[in-house]
Amino acid sequence: MHELHTHVGAVVPVTVLTPSGGKRTSSFRVVSQISFPVLGGVLTLGSGAAFTVAGYGNAACPPGPHRTACLKAPFSGPIAGGVLAAVVPGQRGRAAISHYLDTYPAITALPITPTSLVNFGEAVNFPLIFGVMLAVSGAATLVHLLLVSVSRRRREIGLLKALGFVNGQVAASVAWQATTLALAGVVIGVPLGVVVGQAVWIAFANNLGVVPVSVVQIWLLAALCAGVLLVANLLAVAPALTATRSKSGDLLRTL
Repeated sequence: MHELHTHVGAVVPVTVLTPSGGKRTSSFRVVSQISFPVLGGVLTLGSGAAFTVAGYGNAACPPGPHRTACLKAPFSGPIAGGVLAAVVPGQRGRAAISHYLDTYPAITALPITPTSLVNFGEAVNFPLIFGVMLAVSGAATLVHLLLVSVSRRRREIGLLKALGFVNGQVAASVAWQATTLALAGVVIGVPLGVVVGQAVWIAFANNLGVVPVSVVQIWLLAALCAGVLLVANLLAVAPALTATRSKSGDLLRTL
């Protein structure tokens, strides 16, 4: 079965091979959706399906007088089976594998690294890496904007000091400017990021054939917004110190 895009609980037609080499179509109910690793060139991300042995046998061998013989007959055609198992590391895991192979001698142990799932996991980390890069770029832009703003408004700062502003009030004005810029970014960026992120993720997951589930965690967004405001005010410390260290007379004489 290839690239079955349906929801859990749906009833889908599935064509299976019979022991005689023919084909038979039966209805199956989807009970879950999973991502397969690449196994023997048969299963990959976005293709394949998992059946119980009994379920496949019931589909290939319909009820009737020949059902018992059908179930006992070997299947012909390109049918590959396998067991995907993981064990604890160390001596316990090796002992478990040895015991399993001794119990079922027809099974050959073949260690497989699911590279497709590993690569998929690395691809899933890309949004985090991209987000960190954007955060660093945004922080640098904010610091540059505040420094330029303080430099260009030296006359206004000097006038405020001449009117009675103390250093704490001057620093607070710089902090409020940083907070305003951060709030504007949060109000616009968070909803836009959620919408665009969900759309991109759904397109990306559908292209791979995996389940396109996107989860928006409210507490994480709230923590992110609070963190943005906190970082913005921390970044405003250096420009605020620059503004408070100059004397009002010197600031007024610069322009």
